[in-house]
Amino acid sequence: MVVQTPAQIHNVQSVCMIFKTRNIPKQVSTVYNFGIKKLIVSGCSYTYNQLENVADTWPYYLRDLGGFEQVLDSSLPGAGNSHISNSLIWGLEIDRPDPATSLVIVMWSGHDRDDYIVPKDYINEHSYQFYYTQSVMSAINKAADNHSVQEELKTFALAKNNESRAVESYLNMVKTYQYLKSLNYRFLFLNFIDTKNPVGGTNSFEIRKYLPKSAQQKYNSMITDIMDPYHFSVRYNLLSDDNFHPNEYGQLRWTRSVLMPYLQTVIV
Repeated sequence: MVVQTPAQIHNVQSVCMIFKTRNIPKQVSTVYNFGIKKLIVSGCSYTYNQLENVADTWPYYLRDLGGFEQVLDSSLPGAGNSHISNSLIWGLEIDRPDPATSLVIVMWSGHDRDDYIVPKDYINEHSYQFYYTQSVMSAINKAADNHSVQEELKTFALAKNNESRAVESYLNMVKTYQYLKSLNYRFLFLNFIDTKNPVGGTNSFEIRKYLPKSAQQKYNSMITDIMDPYHFSVRYNLLSDDNFHPNEYGQLRWTRSVLMPYLQTVIV
């Protein structure tokens, strides 16, 4: 019989639970209870809750407004669509939340961003981290903030152009869509910013003009056509000081005014 030390037990538990959870007290009243226990999300800084004990992004506002019990989160600030897809699928594979009691919402990010799955010693110092295993992590190589990865990954990013990035982002979306559908998850695909409308502060671009017509049609069928949180916050003067991210009031108001009403029409 092998007896594990407390440190070994802690390490096993940390590897087994991929999704991040936070013990954030309820902050707003429930307006409609969907009767779903788990809200599973993936995205970039538009999704990632910066604070550990206070809600400041839509997943925790939606948790309260929609009567969800728990948020499972694989988002990461600065993440691109490879991380968003890979981290979500890995978390579902390892943690195995029940599709019958879960709703998955993916908020896709900029198509200019590159992500890689690498050994953890390949990551330079960075404030935000996502672990696949104890020794394997996501490397984020965003054009405006690529200090977290070593030079080889920065150089590799230079080999890409908008068309190759469009194909890569599209494939990440399709594989995620088919994966979730095959396991009977209820899910929703959103864009953090509608790239048909020019936006300062991001190098993202409209990928549909680089895709074949059949892929454009599939893309349109996958993405939910509601107002994105950025343009909503611009309309109501609810951007944060960086003039790019919605502030907490923008996040809450968008969740209450746009996301919740839409969900009430599609979740039965």
